[in-house]
Amino acid sequence: VADTNTLKKQNIYSAVSAYLDPRSATEFVAFFISNNGIPREQKIFTRFDLKTGQEVLREYARRNRETFEGISPTPGFARFLKRCREAGAWTWVLSGGDVGEIRAILQRNELDVFDGLLAGPRGKSENLQRLTYPEPALFFGDSRHDYEVAAEFGLGFIFVSRYTQFKEWQAYFQDKEIIGTISDFREKIW
Repeated sequence: VADTNTLKKQNIYSAVSAYLDPRSATEFVAFFISNNGIPREQKIFTRFDLKTGQEVLREYARRNRETFEGISPTPGFARFLKRCREAGAWTWVLSGGDVGEIRAILQRNELDVFDGLLAGPRGKSENLQRLTYPEPALFFGDSRHDYEVAAEFGLGFIFVSRYTQFKEWQAYFQDKEIIGTISDFREKIW
């Protein structure tokens, strides 16, 4: 929907740097971004106790609110979403991020027209289990975790590479059954 990955990387580093030395903070950030798509709570509490983890979560959320103000949608996304709506396609946002942060980005960009939004602290698999959706269904994602969830549910998968932090994606998808890859939503999908 939008490029939040770069900002999230900077924001989580800032949030954990008060509790970790620079090397440990860098290592944690590498773990955090290599698991994009998994709710932040799950990742943070693998490293921090409850009290510290809650402080990190609050600081991370505060930094996200501040830095997400000027985010624009992924190129072509608004047109793609409009075409989906015109075709009567059922559209949902499924994210490991925070519902409030995502909703704010959508509203600021006049894209709050989805049928629903499911996000953290529940994981994507848990959220998908709660849905009944028409078949065939497509899952657009930018992480390895997104692909794994799509495969778990037998959904067609399209990898969106423009803002991914999954550096090995080209090699990874060589032997995977996916519908395809796109850089952004300006590319022809159907």
